[in-house]
Amino acid sequence: MQVDDKKFNMKTDGFLPRYNAIECFHKPGNHLFGIKFRISPVIFQKKINFSEYKDYIFPLSYLLDQGVIDGIKQAASFEERINILSNYFLAVLAKYEGSLQQVDIVSKILDNYSKDNNFTVSLEELAAGQKISTRTLQRYFEKCTGISSKQALQVMRIRKAVAHIANSPRDFHHSLYGYYDHSHFYKHLRQFLQENTLKNLRPHIQLLELLHKN
Repeated sequence: MQVDDKKFNMKTDGFLPRYNAIECFHKPGNHLFGIKFRISPVIFQKKINFSEYKDYIFPLSYLLDQGVIDGIKQAASFEERINILSNYFLAVLAKYEGSLQQVDIVSKILDNYSKDNNFTVSLEELAAGQKISTRTLQRYFEKCTGISSKQALQVMRIRKAVAHIANSPRDFHHSLYGYYDHSHFYKHLRQFLQENTLKNLRPHIQLLELLHKN
């Protein structure tokens, strides 16, 4: 497994902060099962600050009960694994609903940002909308997601844009995601993708083709 420019031999289950670039190098017989969260529900159960989890792949048992991990491994099918995890995490969410203000605020901002495509709204406006200071908002984001509010929102922005251009390049336009032009989008894209990934995806070719057609 490679995280940015660091390689790790994976001998157990791991937790990785979601904003890092990750590549997997598979061998015959390898099996990979991943769980992705904007905010992991484990934050309700343990006194944890995700900003402390950086630049490394941590054992998953730090964050998830070993019994749940074992149940996932022993499951006979993908659907069974999904059911185990859904039942577990939905129970956690139901038990702790509304108990952490920072989680409610960060979740609401992320949901609205993604749904409404408010990619140019300032952090000051976001904080004011929740009646908290910008510094407090930053602290909430770092604890819940491991990164600053600006980083978290920009990761969401570029992922939505990349998903769009990959799945439906004909109707992609930079302005849909608050970019001034295609160059602005490509510059932002390069900040989040490894050089090898950029070469494989060849996004500049797609962009040039779009510019030629418009």
